[in-house]
Amino acid sequence: MLALADRSLAAHRLGSPGEADTLAQQALRRARRAGEPAALAQAHNVAGILATSRGDTTDAIAHLEKSLALAAESDDQAAEAAALNNLALAVSAAGDADRAFELASSALELCVKVGDRHREAAILNTRADLLHRVGREEEAMEELKRAVAIFAEVGEPGELEPEIWKLSEW
Repeated sequence: MLALADRSLAAHRLGSPGEADTLAQQALRRARRAGEPAALAQAHNVAGILATSRGDTTDAIAHLEKSLALAAESDDQAAEAAALNNLALAVSAAGDADRAFELASSALELCVKVGDRHREAAILNTRADLLHRVGREEEAMEELKRAVAIFAEVGEPGELEPEIWKLSEW
C-alpha cells in the first residue's frame, strides 16, 4: 500500500497525472481495506498533492486534513510534517495565506524536532514563498537565507544534489 502511494507520487513527478491518480485511488482503497492508519495517511497525503496539482483545493484540503489526523493518531511525526506542509500548499492555493503560514510553521517545528534537515530547508523555502506572495519581502528573504544555509549543509562534500532544491511536497 505504501508502495502504491509512492509510485503514485513518482508518476506525478514524472508528469503522468492519469497514472498517478489511478495508483493513488488503488492505494486509498487498499489502505482502507487493510485498516492501516499509516498507509491510509500516506495515501490521503498523495491524493491531496494530486488534487492541489489539479487545482481542486477543496478535495486537496479534505484529503490532507485526513492525512494529518491519521498521522497524528499514529504518532508519526514525519508523516504529520508532510501532511502539514502539503496542507499549507493547498490552503495557500485556496487563498488563505495566514493559515498556510501557520501550517507551514507547524510543519517546520516537527521537521526540526525529528531532525529532517532537507525538509526543514524545503519548508523554510515554502514559508519564504508564502511571505513573498503577501509582500513581506524582507521576512521572505530571511527565510530564504535560512533555507539556503541548510541546503548548503546537507549532503556529502563533492556530492551536489541540485534536485533537492525542487523539494516542495512529499
